[in-house]
Amino acid sequence: MSELQTKNGLVARITEYQIPPFRDALVLGREASIGCHAVRRALSLLVKTPFTHIELDDEVIGDILIRENLLRRMPQEQVVAFVLEHIKPMMGAEEVLQVDLDIEVTMIVPTL
Repeated sequence: MSELQTKNGLVARITEYQIPPFRDALVLGREASIGCHAVRRALSLLVKTPFTHIELDDEVIGDILIRENLLRRMPQEQVVAFVLEHIKPMMGAEEVLQVDLDIEVTMIVPTL
């Protein structure tokens, strides 16, 4: 009879904890378990990055929190239109969705 041999091993992946846990925007459903005021308070305690609160009068989406600097590159109305057209159809009123945005600005300068 042979002796039983056991080996134990551990593989760890260590990365920096990202604060806040979302990068660009958060879309909160109207019936989400965490409200916008709680998220805004947590953000103010965790990061110095300013976020803008956009309140919506919609049956599914209640609020959008978006990094202020993104609104310098894209008007708030365009962000709201994008969220309502593309994100709203895939979310429920009880959900909170994180959104990563890559906003590209193209400038066309006429030659003199």
